Amino acid sequence: MSNTAAPSSATRPDAASNELYARQGLGQRIGFGQRPALLLIDMQNDFCEPDAPTTLYPSITSTYEPIKQLSQAARAHQVPVIYTRGLVAADGSSAGLWRLKMKHHGLRGVQIEGGRGADIIDELTPQPGDRVINKWRPSAFFRTDLEVFLGVRQIDTLLICGTSMSGCVRATATDGFMRDIRCMIVREAVADRTPAVLESNLFDVDQKYGDVVTLASTLEYLNGL
Repeated sequence: MSNTAAPSSATRPDAASNELYARQGLGQRIGFGQRPALLLIDMQNDFCEPDAPTTLYPSITSTYEPIKQLSQAARAHQVPVIYTRGLVAADGSSAGLWRLKMKHHGLRGVQIEGGRGADIIDELTPQPGDRVINKWRPSAFFRTDLEVFLGVRQIDTLLICGTSMSGCVRATATDGFMRDIRCMIVREAVADRTPAVLESNLFDVDQKYGDVVTLASTLEYLNGL
């Protein structure tokens, strides 16, 4: 079974790009390691509800069932399940340059600490034993305690799901790569605002920083632990 999921014909990189990257030897496989954790990035109401100003609806709904399957398999095999929540302080003081780059951060309208929009969606409610890590910047590693919990479990592989692929998922994968952690992006379990943005970022990360893998191969890996 191939670990790599094929993009749709409408969004896959063009032949010239594939040929160039292959000629330069990019896109080699890192492969799954021995001690994984499942990392669910920012599956919050402000990214999932239809009327949220920063929503990825409806495309994000396609990730719910794959994430549920991965979470169930991880818990069944005592693999840590870690959620992140991207937050902004209610007074806007933590927003940093987000307030200049993104309108609704500047208006203090999304991901507000303590507000419903910042909560994990009901469909993917954390279970007892799962860990929720609050973050204030795109990467799950930046000034959080994620590395503490990965270190004590000697985690060498992150199975990454969530949103958005071009934003917090990508930032986390590149930061994981810089820490020599194998980052596996589960194609069916990540989302973005348009198919073209999703596919271009999946392609680029797959070529340089991690492996884009299928749901089926990831479940096979988890069930074989």
